[in-house]
Amino acid sequence: MSELTNLSSAGPALVSPLSASLGFAQIIDDIATSAAERERDHRLPREEIASLKALGFGALRLPVDAGGRGVSLRELLVIARDVAAADSNIAHAFRNHLWQVEAALRRREHPFHARVLELAGQKKTIGLSFVDSDVTAAGARPTKVLSRLEWDASRDVYVGSGDKVYATGNLYNDAFIGLAVESRAGRTVQYVLDRGEGVSDDDDWQGFGQRLTGSGTARFRDVTVPAAHLYPTDPPKSDEAAPWGYTFHQVYLTNCIAGIVRRVALDAVDVLRARGRNFYHGEAAHPADEPALQSLLGRIRAYAASVEATADRAVVALQRVWDAQGTRDEYETTLAATFAASEAKVVIDDLAPQIASWLIDLGSGSVVSRIGALDRHWRNIKVIASHNPRLYKERLLGQNLLTGQLPPTGAFF
Repeated sequence: MSELTNLSSAGPALVSPLSASLGFAQIIDDIATSAAERERDHRLPREEIASLKALGFGALRLPVDAGGRGVSLRELLVIARDVAAADSNIAHAFRNHLWQVEAALRRREHPFHARVLELAGQKKTIGLSFVDSDVTAAGARPTKVLSRLEWDASRDVYVGSGDKVYATGNLYNDAFIGLAVESRAGRTVQYVLDRGEGVSDDDDWQGFGQRLTGSGTARFRDVTVPAAHLYPTDPPKSDEAAPWGYTFHQVYLTNCIAGIVRRVALDAVDVLRARGRNFYHGEAAHPADEPALQSLLGRIRAYAASVEATADRAVVALQRVWDAQGTRDEYETTLAATFAASEAKVVIDDLAPQIASWLIDLGSGSVVSRIGALDRHWRNIKVIASHNPRLYKERLLGQNLLTGQLPPTGAFF
């Protein structure tokens, strides 16, 4: 068996031995079984996400004595891929929280990050309250949703309002973090806002895929933040530090697509076994005995395995970054991981939709019913892939070979 990919001589399996050993097998199976029904009925996976929280999915990276399971970054992504194979909406909804935990583990001595880890250890999840200042502007960068926190002396709290557009996962989160200018000293601070009065979420995300990620608008109206939940901003990085700090985001999304592709391969077996009749011009009485369809199933299996192996390469590169923190190798390993993430995205964003379309070829008219919701795989892949379009990754990879061009350092590459 591959170190990362859950493959054996019998092909892919939904749940990895790692997830099973940590007690996640049953919930992942349950999520997979009900995924098509949720898609058909547009039922938000509140209960499923709550169950994963209760099992500690959001705290996997924390040490055991802090409420976690002490898994490595590589192992986290193994389990996240299993969840994505069951339902990519659910895996995607955890991304922002898992990134906050990852960032906090690197700077756990800072009081803000210590608070993030404390919440994660309590099996709570944390969303973001950043928003684009002008979502129509080229190169728009995130700014502060609660751009100003006004001190209310009568209640001994700060008060703020704002909207977070495209708030993936916020429907399911227990707390939110962001930046704001606090009124008393006029300084920029980080804050932690607990879900409570004044926090609301609209399920108004209009994407044709990833429909259940809770990616609508999060609204904050006169929310209160105690002074104790304001923290100084992080110190700037040193000149020697690697500037590429957001590779986790891209690898996580590509890892989710790899999970969907695994599910396509598993569904392909069920589809072919379930077909009751072959085309009249086929060579066999039953579709499962049809040489052309057996070949297509084999192609799906092979390409799915290649997608997972490509994702594994990026995951391993990201683990090396974690292992190299604070060493002389940190810069080079971070740069290498950024390129590995870009290479994986270019390849997987091309292959994954094709693999999902082969599932329809395999089932033909037997699988186009909305009841099975098999079209969700292609739609979900395309929506995840639309984050950070691969065209820019391709250009960078080519530029780097020609001129040594380095990757951008912003959060959205």
